[in-house]
Amino acid sequence: VHLQDRNERLCVELGDVQERMGKLAGSKADLPTRLVFTEEEKLKISKELLDLQIETNKMREQYETENFELKNMILALENRVLELELSGEKVTGERDALQERLHAVESNHKELADEYIILKSNYLALGKELDREV
Repeated sequence: VHLQDRNERLCVELGDVQERMGKLAGSKADLPTRLVFTEEEKLKISKELLDLQIETNKMREQYETENFELKNMILALENRVLELELSGEKVTGERDALQERLHAVESNHKELADEYIILKSNYLALGKELDREV
């Protein structure tokens, strides 16, 4: 009885071992298919990663190009502002000089007008004196 129990137990264990061996053989036969599938997946993922890197590089290049163009535009505008400021200062200086010259001319005009009035009054006085003498 004891041997019979042991024999049954060994038969059960043998069945378990055979079942596991069948699974291992099946999985071993399935292994190349799974490896090929895994390699295909790796290749697809690598391709997608490369596509993303290419797209990222394109976007980065576009960003850098736009950034460069904007910086150049800013520098050109700053240069134009400086030119306008210098031109404004020059015009202001010229205006101030012209205002001083205008004041000088107005002052000279006033002096000449005063002198003209004096000369005219002298002329008229001399004319009257001449009339009296005649």
